[in-house]
Amino acid sequence: MPRKSLLGLLCLVTALGLVSAPVPSDEAAKAGLPNILLITVDTLRADHLSSYGYHKQTSPRIDQLAAEGTRFDRAHTVIPLTGPSHLSMFTGRYPQEHGARVNGTAPPKNSRWLSLPQILRRFGYRSSAFVSAWPLIGRLTGLHRWFDDYDQEMTSKYDVIHASRDAPAVTRAASRWLGRNHEKPFFLWTHYFDPHAPYELHSEFADLPSSGHVRQGPEPIDAGMAGRIRKYDSEIAFTDSHVGALLDEIDRLGLRDSTLVVLTADHGEALGEHGYVGHGRRLDEGIARVPLIVRYPGTVPADRVVAEPVTLLDVTPTLLDLSGITKLAGSDRPWSFAGRSLADAIKGNERLPVRPMRYVAFAGRKGFAPSWMSWMWFRPSTLPLKLGRMTGSEKFVWTPGEGTLAMIDLEQDPFEQRPTVLAEDDLRYAKETAELRRWFESTDLEESELKISERDTEVLKSLGYLQ
Repeated sequence: MPRKSLLGLLCLVTALGLVSAPVPSDEAAKAGLPNILLITVDTLRADHLSSYGYHKQTSPRIDQLAAEGTRFDRAHTVIPLTGPSHLSMFTGRYPQEHGARVNGTAPPKNSRWLSLPQILRRFGYRSSAFVSAWPLIGRLTGLHRWFDDYDQEMTSKYDVIHASRDAPAVTRAASRWLGRNHEKPFFLWTHYFDPHAPYELHSEFADLPSSGHVRQGPEPIDAGMAGRIRKYDSEIAFTDSHVGALLDEIDRLGLRDSTLVVLTADHGEALGEHGYVGHGRRLDEGIARVPLIVRYPGTVPADRVVAEPVTLLDVTPTLLDLSGITKLAGSDRPWSFAGRSLADAIKGNERLPVRPMRYVAFAGRKGFAPSWMSWMWFRPSTLPLKLGRMTGSEKFVWTPGEGTLAMIDLEQDPFEQRPTVLAEDDLRYAKETAELRRWFESTDLEESELKISERDTEVLKSLGYLQ
């Protein structure tokens, strides 16, 4: 048996043993394990939050959370799509490792990788998810297999074609669950979809006050885009208020000091920069950079900012370390991650060593088939639409189909206005793209399960995910 296959089999066998015998929740409570609240806000650009320097006051409650904890200034997604990004966050693995490269695909049922909710279940946590968008429904992602409760009721606010629910509905449902389940350790994931297109202008947040920060970046390309940005900002402020209401419920139940809170996003959004609107097919900073905030009183320092680049792959190992589960599991723990724990950097014990940060964007469904069709598996191209690498402030974005490599120094050109573009006949092009190719091929491991129906196709097209 090939070494890679043998390793995967051993990981799977050990993982099955881990999740089959959970620790009773009473024992988890005795161990002093904290509650964990993970808040993800869909399509949320870091640079449109006041605490990240935005010139409008879009996010007073998220800013407060950042002041009460640690904020990562340069966090990035590894793929700018909702389903695959969340799956990477939960498994600490790249999309080509867990198998879900595009929306509408799921990791195989016998995946070798353990996820955060699976691990937490073993240590006595009751887990619940409240998702608010079609790309996260359990049938498409397989995420429901990992949670005790997976609430995907999507009947409010939007037209039925958009199959979403708004922030108030998410907060109400999650708060009701908290009222019934807060006496023993819990893992609660709440997903807010409102900043995703199509945007609504919320009148109470239509004219936001100044945050005191100087305006950064290029002006909107035209009046139409300025109006789009105004709506987008109002969606952020609207969501922020309901995130605040959920945090207030944590306080009302007396859970603040015993709850580890993380807030982040699956990806950002292009708002006309470089002639592009949306996400999914590019790796510009407006799309790839996301907020990442961690609060845990007594363990996580308040008002701390970490400047080194990190990724969403780091979320799960960090939560396991900060909660004490890594230590409790000991050296025989049957999980591994491509990400790294940020716990010591959060606590101020060490600076994060510089390491390459990589990300990908895939063209779409073309070339992917369900696992039951693996006998006729065929991929027209083995490479993603785009591959990116960042080391320090040096960023590369390779577009294999065009034979171009863009080089940006983000310290000198933070808005990516002056990239150096190399073609295939350049020696540096050959060197950098060979490294990216080697990395991708060495991590291209899993086939996905594809369970997309005509209805799914219709909804995903309406949200801009399918052509």
